[in-house]
Amino acid sequence: MRRVPHRQYAVGALVLLVLAMIAGRGRPRLVATRPDPAVVLDAQGSVPAPVARLLRRACFDCHSEETRWPWYSRLPPGSWIVGRDVDAGRGQWNFSRWGEYNPYDQADLLDKACTLATKKEMPLWPYRLLHREARLADDEIAALCAWTRAEGDRLVQGGS
Repeated sequence: MRRVPHRQYAVGALVLLVLAMIAGRGRPRLVATRPDPAVVLDAQGSVPAPVARLLRRACFDCHSEETRWPWYSRLPPGSWIVGRDVDAGRGQWNFSRWGEYNPYDQADLLDKACTLATKKEMPLWPYRLLHREARLADDEIAALCAWTRAEGDRLVQGGS
């Protein structure tokens, strides 16, 4: 019987220790928090039900504090990628903090949402790849843009 040198045991143990440490850090650093109901998008404006469903389906995971963390967000490197993307998305705009933006910024963000959806730049392609339900049909983009234009106009005219 061949003897395995102690050095190989040590290297194997070190590799297992490093993998365990990485797995322990695998959870996204962002946690879903309860948004203040007074500042969420739904409380701030009139969002038609089909548009609200579309936003929740295709936008809220990255652009709100109502993120649904998928299984792969618990394992590296998925946790790093998902955490980075959610952090960046919330940094751009956060529907859970919608009421904290001034009306002109809200109108600008709504305009960008229409533009990016029309160009198929949002949701991001890796997200669409893993979340088929986030893919927007042309009629959904048209409904989104109709609402964003009307809501943007309402906001810059004083909210009436």
